Amino acid sequence: MASTEYMHRAWFVIFGAFTCLFCTIGFMNSFGIFEEYYGRNQLSSSSSSTIAWLGAISIFFLFSISIGAGAMLDIFGPKLMVYSGSIGTVFSIMMISLCQEFYQFLLAQGVLLGISMALVTWPMLALVGKYIKIKRAAAMGIVLAGSSLGGVIWPIAIDRLLESPSIGFPWTMRIVGFIMIPCFIFSCSVAKSPMAPRSAESETCERLNNEKNPDPDIQPRSHKAEALDFFKQRSLQLLCLAMFVTYFGMFSPFFYTTLYAVEKGFSTTLAFYTVSIVNGTSFFGRILPGIVADKYGKFNCCILATISAGIVALCWTKVTSVAGLVIWCAAYGFASGGILSLQQACAAQVASKNTLGLAIGSVSGSTALSAMANVPISGALSEKYGYLSLSLFSGVSLLLGGIFLIAARLVQKKQLRAIV
Repeated sequence: MASTEYMHRAWFVIFGAFTCLFCTIGFMNSFGIFEEYYGRNQLSSSSSSTIAWLGAISIFFLFSISIGAGAMLDIFGPKLMVYSGSIGTVFSIMMISLCQEFYQFLLAQGVLLGISMALVTWPMLALVGKYIKIKRAAAMGIVLAGSSLGGVIWPIAIDRLLESPSIGFPWTMRIVGFIMIPCFIFSCSVAKSPMAPRSAESETCERLNNEKNPDPDIQPRSHKAEALDFFKQRSLQLLCLAMFVTYFGMFSPFFYTTLYAVEKGFSTTLAFYTVSIVNGTSFFGRILPGIVADKYGKFNCCILATISAGIVALCWTKVTSVAGLVIWCAAYGFASGGILSLQQACAAQVASKNTLGLAIGSVSGSTALSAMANVPISGALSEKYGYLSLSLFSGVSLLLGGIFLIAARLVQKKQLRAIV
């Protein structure tokens, strides 16, 4: 009975994390809509590269705070962070509806939104890893698919609301905030640390361990000591380096495919839906590789996804037809979706039970600077040297990240056919 209750709670946590990422990373994936809208309206006097810093700053805070959030989860549990992040996210959305100047958007949509989303996103994602032990990659893939679904739905919904003369920008943002409230209420209600059911077998093992170590002076290792030893692992260090390099170019197609399509003469309708195509196929790219990775190895599948995304990115400027653009967007969305879901599964694989939150936070935090730099660098490259330079930058970053992932995998097992 206890085991059944535990599994029910685990599924609720999965769905709670799914709705959470739908509202956080999924909403952040729609920044391209805001960049184009701000350039025509409130921030028409600012350059596109200046407006892009709004997305860059929010991405930086989203990923950089993950380290502290993961460590706090391991020590204090999820409730305080999830509640604070949920309230802060909705509050920042409401404040964006009142903004008119660049500094106001920077504070509300850049700083406050990024910090709030980080506080609710990473604890919920790490909770899934704490509950699910066996099919962990598949579970995290399902959760991260929520951000892909958000990346499909939010841009379409926001664009339709903004184009309605009876609604406008202020009420568009308020409607977004009201939609998020029930999603976050559900996430908050299931944000509880797991208490695994105690079986007779586990109690017997604990008794035998106590008999083997009867000395009361032998104390369990402190969390600080365990964390320090964890940071010394070569596999963790190489995984963080791999993700740091990968994120330099991974989001370029997400943010600039629409502008590329417009520049090449495709219809504005098709150009707008390219973001939804990328995120739509990324939905399946986050679930299916996770299922496969549980059987064939999380690092193995993450390497394959990263190298595949790099090859597709290098083919960006060869897209000259409508069919080619759709296929390219679908291919990149699927491959990059595998990276986003499997990086968390890889982080959980190199962690212990007591450092799982710290592992996910560390790997995500290692991408903060490169993810932030990706947006302005991509904008500068496309404006100054064209989209070929952006294609090369994105593709080479992904391929180099794949090489470091191979090194992280070989540190664990050198056999080429090993399941890692």
